[in-house]
Amino acid sequence: MSEPVYVKIPDRIKEEADLYVKSGYFDNRSELIREALREFLEKLGRNNLEISVGMYLRGEVSLGRAAEIAGVGYEKMKEILAERKIPIRRGPETVGEAEEEYKRFKEIL
Repeated sequence: MSEPVYVKIPDRIKEEADLYVKSGYFDNRSELIREALREFLEKLGRNNLEISVGMYLRGEVSLGRAAEIAGVGYEKMKEILAERKIPIRRGPETVGEAEEEYKRFKEIL
């Protein structure tokens, strides 16, 4: 069961929300707020995908970490990268890259 959440909404926004309710687009303000929040979180999810792809391209994160940031599974992230024709890195290609990766992991831990 969901727990009620209470928020203060400026009068101007309440009035605008009520227009949607009065027009029949939503049954009540709560329904409108739930839908607005769902849409907002979905938009954030799309932003997270773009952020994770950019970080992966710059070599800042691994495939697994990119998937985690994007909120998708490892295999789905591989599909997304393949659709965008982004090559999948299979680990460090040089000793220098391996050392840098080791340093980053050490700092994290």
